Amino acid sequence: MKTYPIALELTVWFDLGLNQYEVAIDENPRISIKRTDDVLHTRELSVAEVGLIIEAIEVLKVPVVDEITADPANKASSSYELIIESAHFSLEFNWENLDVEASKSNAFDSVVKLASLVQGLDLDH
Repeated sequence: MKTYPIALELTVWFDLGLNQYEVAIDENPRISIKRTDDVLHTRELSVAEVGLIIEAIEVLKVPVVDEITADPANKASSSYELIIESAHFSLEFNWENLDVEASKSNAFDSVVKLASLVQGLDLDH
């Protein structure tokens, strides 16, 4: 079976700034990290790291949850945008920490796991 490159982009908005992670899985797998202060770190990914990312992508499920009741006390402290693209698919997920906390069905487990994995690849974080 032919394999195709995968591009993964995770953007995380926190109260105190923005982190952006760009992962390319191709002949030369790498991750780039950009922060609010525009400092950019890039490093190659190991075979084991690439394997973990691909495993996490393979088990992704689309989260479906009920809307959170409008309440001024409910203010998200972080939000996420995850985009995964290859030659044959494109997936985009958006969620806030409130969505994850309100989910009784663990609907966000697979996207949170992949986002956490990508954030964990930032060795300076």
